[in-house]
Amino acid sequence: MHRMDRLTAIVLLLQRGKWTAASLARHFEVSRRTILRDIEALSEMGMPVVAEPGPGGGYSLPADYALAPLPLSLHEALLLRLALSSLLQLRSVPFKEARASLWAKLMALLPKSDEHEQRLQEGLSPLSSARSSGEESPVPFFADVLQALAAGRWIRVTYRSERRLSVQTLLPQRLSTNAGLRYCHAYSLEHGSVRLYRVDRLLSLEVLTEPPCVVRPAPKDWREDPAFPEACIRLTARGVLRLEHCTPLAARLQREADGSGWLRLHWNPDDYAWLARQLLSLGPEARIVAPEALRHCLLTMAHHIIARQEEESAQGEKW
Repeated sequence: MHRMDRLTAIVLLLQRGKWTAASLARHFEVSRRTILRDIEALSEMGMPVVAEPGPGGGYSLPADYALAPLPLSLHEALLLRLALSSLLQLRSVPFKEARASLWAKLMALLPKSDEHEQRLQEGLSPLSSARSSGEESPVPFFADVLQALAAGRWIRVTYRSERRLSVQTLLPQRLSTNAGLRYCHAYSLEHGSVRLYRVDRLLSLEVLTEPPCVVRPAPKDWREDPAFPEACIRLTARGVLRLEHCTPLAARLQREADGSGWLRLHWNPDDYAWLARQLLSLGPEARIVAPEALRHCLLTMAHHIIARQEEESAQGEKW
């Protein structure tokens, strides 16, 4: 946080009540000495900060003092927009009549944006459900990806997938969050298509000063296309509930009145292994109706798991 932003935030806090230097230091995660310098700076700027020494004392502003409402920065407004977007996705939200007016007021707070800021607004998807534990994994390169998206810049990353490490040249297209994990839809120069990357699996990131290609690629997804065979999966009610937290399959769920449902999508046969792993985790809650190649892929995985367990069980008996 820049110092001017912190000074403004201190004034807003002091308007609402008394704060000690220690409590302000904890709030902003800075030293007590930094807060004392900030209070001194506010006083020099003519802010009527009242200092009460001794136990029960602290800093405050006169009761009749009020600071005019401050405009939101682009990033602050975007955070509010994302939070409200995620709230609107809930099936049951109180004060239904106020939602539309609140959304309109929030959109009015968004500052006029240039090309970079507009790209940032369009590239941020609404937040979805958080992890049940309420904790998020550390994402050291999230801000870098966000800035690259806003500037339309290419990045070179080292990515750890489930199968291997790879170095890829990416053009971020959209960011989203699901189950507490952050994802980036990015065009991969090496694969020639848009793929989904977990941002916390980035091991290194370099912003490229020069684009690796002149023509800006069309955002075409490598996994889903009408030209691919249609995968049709029958789900029990429990299977539907468990698959609701899986990106990007949740958006393809078709629910029935009894809670059960279907998963229908045109999926790339080259990536049946990923889809089969998701279905294998559902056990008997999912049944593949078509295609046969996807069913064969899942059965092959299941047989490998059984064979591995039998092998380890045999070794355990020898021990």
